[in-house]
Amino acid sequence: MVDEVLSIAQHAMRSSVHTTLGSSPGALVFSRDMLLNVPLSSDWHAITQKREHLVNYRLMRQNVQRRMYDYAQNQKVLKKVHDLTKLGVRTPGPYKIKKVHANGTVTMEHCPGISERINIRRVIPYRENNN
Repeated sequence: MVDEVLSIAQHAMRSSVHTTLGSSPGALVFSRDMLLNVPLSSDWHAITQKREHLVNYRLMRQNVQRRMYDYAQNQKVLKKVHDLTKLGVRTPGPYKIKKVHANGTVTMEHCPGISERINIRRVIPYRENNN
């Protein structure tokens, strides 16, 4: 019974059509259609180009969502909290930046004598409200 279930699952995996490949993996490997006994020719170069195009497109969409910002020394920032609670503080601070590093991190000062080096993706600029 286990062998039969495994063979059915294997056939289902090989015969399902993959969205980025445009064909089933079994048809590409065996050069035959998995449901009908007919030969199948595949253009590997076109498949590779299509996958590369999809990767570049998705990367471009993600990069559009990023905020471009240059941090400077003595600027104030807020630190993002990743383990959020319902009513907890989401961004403690503001903290003053002591040094901006070239590798995408900043050293910020929590209080005199205590500093933390943190990635710029975990901080947001602090804007003072002058009411």
